[in-house]
Amino acid sequence: MRLRFPALLFCLFVLLACDKDKPQYVGNPAIKLSIGEISHHSVTVLVESLNTDEVFVMVSSNAPSAEELVRNGSKVEHGRAVLGGLESGTRYTVYGVGVQGSKHSKVEYLDFVTSVEAGELYTFEEGRDGAPFFADITLCTGGGTPNSNYWFSVPATWDAQRFAPHVSYTDSDGEHWLFEAFLAITGIDFQGKNYGINANGRPSADKQSWEDLAEYWAGPGGAFSELDKAIGEAARSIGGPAPKRYAVMVMPDPVMFETYSDKSSSTRYWGALEGKQLDFSSIDDQIAALQWYIDLVRQKFAALGCQYLELGGFYILSEELVSSPEGWNYAYKRWDRILPKIGEFLDARNEGLYWIPYLNADGTSVWKNLGISYAWLQPGRYWDYNNEKPIASSTGTLEGLGMGMELEFEYSMVQSVMEIPGIMGPDAAGRYVFTLKDVPSLRARFREYMSAFKNAGLYGKSRLALYSGSNALYQLATSPLEEDRQMYLELCRYITGARSSGRTWVRAPSHKTQRIDY
Repeated sequence: MRLRFPALLFCLFVLLACDKDKPQYVGNPAIKLSIGEISHHSVTVLVESLNTDEVFVMVSSNAPSAEELVRNGSKVEHGRAVLGGLESGTRYTVYGVGVQGSKHSKVEYLDFVTSVEAGELYTFEEGRDGAPFFADITLCTGGGTPNSNYWFSVPATWDAQRFAPHVSYTDSDGEHWLFEAFLAITGIDFQGKNYGINANGRPSADKQSWEDLAEYWAGPGGAFSELDKAIGEAARSIGGPAPKRYAVMVMPDPVMFETYSDKSSSTRYWGALEGKQLDFSSIDDQIAALQWYIDLVRQKFAALGCQYLELGGFYILSEELVSSPEGWNYAYKRWDRILPKIGEFLDARNEGLYWIPYLNADGTSVWKNLGISYAWLQPGRYWDYNNEKPIASSTGTLEGLGMGMELEFEYSMVQSVMEIPGIMGPDAAGRYVFTLKDVPSLRARFREYMSAFKNAGLYGKSRLALYSGSNALYQLATSPLEEDRQMYLELCRYITGARSSGRTWVRAPSHKTQRIDY
């Protein structure tokens, strides 16, 4: 074997030497553009390229040719170029081309919107006098790690088809508009990190997770784009001018600890802003992170160029707001020192701040003092297996506190879903106790919400929210069973009936937040 090895090396050398004389194929030049940092007056363009000697980029209102890009564009150095001289809060298109000798790549392009400076507004915010008003809102749960207890598949993304039953409904009289606002809500990211304060042992979401959340809902081709498409499809079907519709974006909790259940874990886990590593033991750093996130979402939303949808504000993920030193774990939450600053920040941008606490949650009685534009109450009656939460106690509370009510149901009310062999639904304690035989009683409980709200004189006066689990409204609307589809229509008529009940919606006189008074 020792004698053969040098011979093999010699043969390989000869083959390689001969191969050097053959013409080498070089592929056509190609580039990929992406957007890096965006400021008020400039954008950083990032470029990946193959088979290029040079790459040129430029911002232009008209699509330039490859020759114009080479002649007038900025040369990319080390994979990036900074293009300045832009107006704040303005939509632009950046174009790029790669060159190799006499060959050039396809002209690539990307849209972006420059950020606005302090005190400036995006177009969809300029025509408002404070937070926008909407009579009803539907919760849309998306992204993150799916619930492993489900017996059926819950889509990971929202497309126009999934949004459609929330946007409009069709009965014997034709197609009608449904919800006026849509709440984007996500509790856990795709890596299993918590967006909210949670003692489940999972790590807290960091800056990258917050960016991923903004991208999922407000990024190019994300859920808000699909929602705008669904509204457009309904507009063409219904006819006439489309009414304004609003997206409300979930706002992660600035959790003090890297793992909330471990109070010895780091408070400096989240990431950096402008070169400074944030420390979430500092209230100022928590506020800075939230303000950065709000502006990130606003900028991404503006870049979408939605035709029918506006960004209407942000939603507080925590269902309790510990806001006094006597409250449970106040030292780790301190919402009374964080939220008013966020409320002021949003007020200045004509965006709202919204909240939906559970019955008797900490902070419920002082929600108006926390900078919140409007709040709804979760009665929890739907899951009340032991009849411990009469609906009348909730309507009395929300009326006294000037709140709206959340209607609540999930897949356990959908007969076609509950017919899946072995499937069960959870009660308030998370025990899987509901079966197919419970569907009639669960529907009766849901109707308690609707009748109690009317009996309290709140119908058409106080706002409504709808929680339908991860996908239950869609499951009702598209069910093969007539009983399910009729339940969907009953709900739809209740929602739209509140807007046409003849009552007058009363708004608070504040020029910033528009709350309903009594």
